Amino acid sequence: MYRRYIVGIVGIGVMVTVVSGCSEPPYRLPDRNTPAVQAEEKRLAARLPDELLWGPGTCNVRLLGKEGSSSFAWATCSMTPTADVPSGGVSMPVRVDGDQVRKPADGGDYADSVKRMFPHRLADRVLHEPDSLRP
Repeated sequence: MYRRYIVGIVGIGVMVTVVSGCSEPPYRLPDRNTPAVQAEEKRLAARLPDELLWGPGTCNVRLLGKEGSSSFAWATCSMTPTADVPSGGVSMPVRVDGDQVRKPADGGDYADSVKRMFPHRLADRVLHEPDSLRP
């Protein structure tokens, strides 16, 4: 009888631990009203068209976070149409480390590449709540 009671208590303890581990707070985005965030978004918006587009254009950027020298952002970029190049654009999460811009893979490799590019909680938000992250 005591054995069943102890097994029941241990089972409840494990279940509480599992449930509480799944309920971490959502990833908090940087405050866009602060000068530092505004400056970083402006810097990234100037840097990203050359990396993400096939010609001249502009990008709107939402800074998603910083970690050390890495910046995580969502960029929505539009090409400037020319006689040789029609209009077009992209909208995607990016990671910028110094001069290196990393973007996620396409198709079936998208989720795995996002998980490699971003901190865990931010990657979850990018994968499950992308509309809340776009500029």
